[in-house]
Amino acid sequence: MRWLPKPWPFVVGVWVSSRAFFFAVGAIGHAYLLQAQPGGSPREPGGILNYWAHWDGGWYTTIATHGYFTPSATSFFPLYPILIWLGSHTVGGTAVWGVVISTLALLAGLFFCYRIAEDLFDESVARASILALAFFPSAFFLNAVYTESLFLMLTSGSIWALRCHRNLLLAGVFAYFASATRNVGVLLVVPLAWEWFRRRRELGYGSLAGLAVAPGGLAAYAVYLWKGLGDPLYFAVAQRELWGRAVTDPLKTFHKAWTTGVFGARYAFHPHAIFGNNGVEPAFKASDTFNLILLGLLVVLLVVGLTRLPIDLWLYSFLIMLAPILTPSPYWALTSFNRYLLAPFPLFIVLGWLLTRVRWALEPWLAVSASFGVYLTLLFTSWRWVA
Repeated sequence: MRWLPKPWPFVVGVWVSSRAFFFAVGAIGHAYLLQAQPGGSPREPGGILNYWAHWDGGWYTTIATHGYFTPSATSFFPLYPILIWLGSHTVGGTAVWGVVISTLALLAGLFFCYRIAEDLFDESVARASILALAFFPSAFFLNAVYTESLFLMLTSGSIWALRCHRNLLLAGVFAYFASATRNVGVLLVVPLAWEWFRRRRELGYGSLAGLAVAPGGLAAYAVYLWKGLGDPLYFAVAQRELWGRAVTDPLKTFHKAWTTGVFGARYAFHPHAIFGNNGVEPAFKASDTFNLILLGLLVVLLVVGLTRLPIDLWLYSFLIMLAPILTPSPYWALTSFNRYLLAPFPLFIVLGWLLTRVRWALEPWLAVSASFGVYLTLLFTSWRWVA
């Protein structure tokens, strides 16, 4: 790949190696592990690669096939299932196209993250940042039928356009599609508004059009819900009714996270208790422990990032992680926290900076991270709960 311009050879190398790693682990888990009996009423598309569409993936593929077949489905934002629907009209099923879209979006997302890290620090930090992101324990979601990759591409693309190219309009277009992918995409307004205010003389008042466009994806979806269900914010109603998520005192969330996380350790560090039977409950309890550990990592990265990141990127990262803490599941305080942690990509730049400050820290970190990733991927592809 030497004929490719920098930094593409390195970015493509990280992308290929990390995806090959997680795809191989997922295939082994699906083929050889005892499959669990998933809780609730899970949906799963048919065809090859359908084991990458477990849990929420089944919702996205069903929406792509049948539209918003129930009001509860409106908690899943429309851009990703629309892309799956478009792809499935050519060759391949919905699961295949969900995987294809996620995998390709990751390549662009890694490139954008690399450029942003390089702009903020240097090449070594940029390399460490995307390695840490691509081999993060929950990075298998970046090729699953989930919105994580698409959201990463759009949010990092928005900041790349803003900071590396000073193009507020392009940044706003990326933000528009990000807010049509997940509701927290609207938080990109924070760094966009900050950068415009800081460089308003250079950017000019005409560039405010980009800032106005940014929340448009969320606004368009709200209009759709208002016309169809009479409530522009029905996605929040669906979240509350389907998943029980409601605004909660964050101190209560942390207390419950600690209590359930400590209890779940009896399962988390004894894989035979999870994989030795087809029950789904042990994995649910173990996930509380995993998420509690990652909450500790989040706190460290936020504290360090306060002195290393521009204030707008730090505030964006803080707010995007505050959202699930303020609206936890009534059953598992930090449910899905491990994949939500993939969203504040500036924190991976902080992690990359830390790993380059300590000599020989990167390789052991990647080894531990990837090993943890094997564990979580095997859980996911055998119908055991991860997020």
